[in-house]
Amino acid sequence: MKKISIVLLFILYIGTCKANTNNDYILFSGTITEARSNEFTITKKYSNTGPQVIKLAEDGSFKDTLTTGTGYYSFRGFGGMNVYLYLTNGGTYNLTANGSNVTKLRGTAKLTGTNPEPSTYLLTKISNIIKERGDYAAFNSLNEADFLAKQKSLNERYVSYLESFQNLPKEFEEFEREELHYYHLFTLLNYESSHRRYAKKPDFKVSKEFLKELDGVDYLNEERYKQRGSYTKLVDLHFKRKANEYIENGDEDKYFAKLKVFGAIQNDFIKNSLLMSAANSDISHVDHIDAYYKAYLSFSTSTRNNERITQKYKALNKLSKGQPSPEFNNYVNHAGGTTSLSDFKGKYVYIDVWATWCAPCLAEVPSLKKIEKQYHGKNIAFVSISIDTENARDSWRKMVTEKELSGIQLIADKDWKSDFINAYEISGIPRFILIDPQGNIVSANAPRPSNSELIKLFDKLKL
Repeated sequence: MKKISIVLLFILYIGTCKANTNNDYILFSGTITEARSNEFTITKKYSNTGPQVIKLAEDGSFKDTLTTGTGYYSFRGFGGMNVYLYLTNGGTYNLTANGSNVTKLRGTAKLTGTNPEPSTYLLTKISNIIKERGDYAAFNSLNEADFLAKQKSLNERYVSYLESFQNLPKEFEEFEREELHYYHLFTLLNYESSHRRYAKKPDFKVSKEFLKELDGVDYLNEERYKQRGSYTKLVDLHFKRKANEYIENGDEDKYFAKLKVFGAIQNDFIKNSLLMSAANSDISHVDHIDAYYKAYLSFSTSTRNNERITQKYKALNKLSKGQPSPEFNNYVNHAGGTTSLSDFKGKYVYIDVWATWCAPCLAEVPSLKKIEKQYHGKNIAFVSISIDTENARDSWRKMVTEKELSGIQLIADKDWKSDFINAYEISGIPRFILIDPQGNIVSANAPRPSNSELIKLFDKLKL
């Protein structure tokens, strides 16, 4: 009898250990076919944990263990490859997707395993919104009354779609209901600027009653802001609108106006977040970089952010007009052989930094082709540098050929990590650079081909 009791206790002990172990980690595996890179990351959102690297095998499969617990996760790859998942501690999951481009990744991603419904909702939420809403430009071109009526109906349908999933954890469902509420408010707040653009009414303003649903919204909730969801977008847009009102009154340069408005925010975290976002982008475009840098430091109270902006400020000083341009050497040329920046000495060089997966980059192609044709035979070379990864070079070659991309088509040696790309502090594309015949910088942030300011700049240089 005693022996039987000991055996039973031992079995119970093993069973208990097994259960506890299952609650301590998440088994995450899958297969990403046609991936542009063999490296992805998975990061638990709304937490202080960093990204965990996921390495793909040659056949695109992967298998790893996550120890960061139940919650939202971002599965991210090169070039905007990103899907959101909800994983539960102790669960086992398998993700499959086609990673050849962003659209296919998001359209084909499927998660199976321990209660996949939360992830299925996340993977289909945006496509459902797009399907229900229809064409974005047409939606925002509606008059005020029709827009309000449609948005109210849409919001109800978005909530109904959430409710159609029967096995959602309570905390997940509550969070997503809140997300939809703030997405609704964001859509209302965004209508004025979107209507101006799509209805081609630059002076349009919403009526006083239009935004009454936003009365009483607390824009200083730090905890909710840190969740980086629709509330964050709503808060960002609220303060950017305030900055735009300041600019429209003609009181301040647009870049300095943002610093003043953001710097007056009464919550340090939100203030520093918006200041950092603005400075990280705008400091590359301002005419008076020294004054801008000093103004930023006068408002920011984040030591970490200040160090990052200081580093960028110092780097950008080396990229001011008249400074020698950083060089690239022996980049693969689509036409054959390799090409270096020094090969263009004696000519102006207009550089387009782009990638095959970048929609805004491709949107500039017609304008770029037009300008290249207009300035054919002039003392200027048009050079396009792709930052596609090495295993996407076939896609690059194919696109250059199929779209009949003109100019000199090159591909960087180490994509985003290329020395030339880093030297120019390029963190977003497309990016355009103009260099003079002596190899000195004319503009480290030259106007886009679609911007009429580019022709004015060329005229000033007497090209």
